[in-house]
Amino acid sequence: MSNNIAIIGAGISGMSTAFLLAQKNYRITIYAKAFSPNITSNRAAAFWFPYHIRNDKRGIRWCRISYKYYKKLADEKETGISMHRLIKVIRKGVEEEEPIWIDFMPQGSYRIMRTDELPSNIAKGYDVQVPLMETQIFLPYLQQQLQQKGVKFIEKEIKTFDELTNDYDLVINCSALGARELCNDDTLIPVRGQVALLAPRNNLPIYLDNEKPLYVVPRKDAIIVGGTYEERVESEKTEPATIERILNNAYEVFPELKQQEVVGSWAGLRPYRSEVRVEHEEGTNIVHNYGHGGSGFTLSFGCAEEVSAIVDKL
Repeated sequence: MSNNIAIIGAGISGMSTAFLLAQKNYRITIYAKAFSPNITSNRAAAFWFPYHIRNDKRGIRWCRISYKYYKKLADEKETGISMHRLIKVIRKGVEEEEPIWIDFMPQGSYRIMRTDELPSNIAKGYDVQVPLMETQIFLPYLQQQLQQKGVKFIEKEIKTFDELTNDYDLVINCSALGARELCNDDTLIPVRGQVALLAPRNNLPIYLDNEKPLYVVPRKDAIIVGGTYEERVESEKTEPATIERILNNAYEVFPELKQQEVVGSWAGLRPYRSEVRVEHEEGTNIVHNYGHGGSGFTLSFGCAEEVSAIVDKL
């Protein structure tokens, strides 16, 4: 058994991997150039949904495993996780892409809505039960749990694996976009997502319209309204015209949101790869777990279980 493990990255992939390995009493040190709240994972509109993973059938198992973990964690108030209603719509005049996402759903977690439940401009709607992760609560909760298990946190940017491979039995690479340089992986690209933040309001569902694109995510600290999908954009700045367009999309669906104060906006870079990389790199003591795109939270515990199984074998 390899006892001494380094994990690179403190986003949801690194933290969930550490969470599962710590339960098996491995000695773990997490290295990251920043920790919550100063990371993309902390700002994510983190609701469970298979997003840009639908062509990878491995994702079905990973998604369902994560769903199960989050559903269980939702029983504990201090985790910041709750089960929440999500409405996914297809507008009239828009051809629905094949709903492959349904293959990823746990049994009984969704239903097709009746016509009389839908506004006149909506052709089809899905009523889905999903976990909502309040990242500003959940990531600090995870960090606290890990610290209680003796996991060490070191704020340091790792630029080459050589910095760690000689000092640890195994190095687990959960470095998200950092893997471009670390692994010299040019198949990994940034995808910018811009969102607006409105003052919080109760009793809203999560709302998802892929074509617009529009999502509305009601958190305790703010309503997150998104979004954009901008491939190969490196800047983490928001553009006022884009934020205005996003808000107007939301006001069309939820006119009552016009009453909510706009409290901010931000952008994050998703680490997208056509195929998530979860594997042991042959001939090394490195295990990779990166390239989750916009499905980091949705895949997190499923990929972490896969990594944990690889670690046990090694």
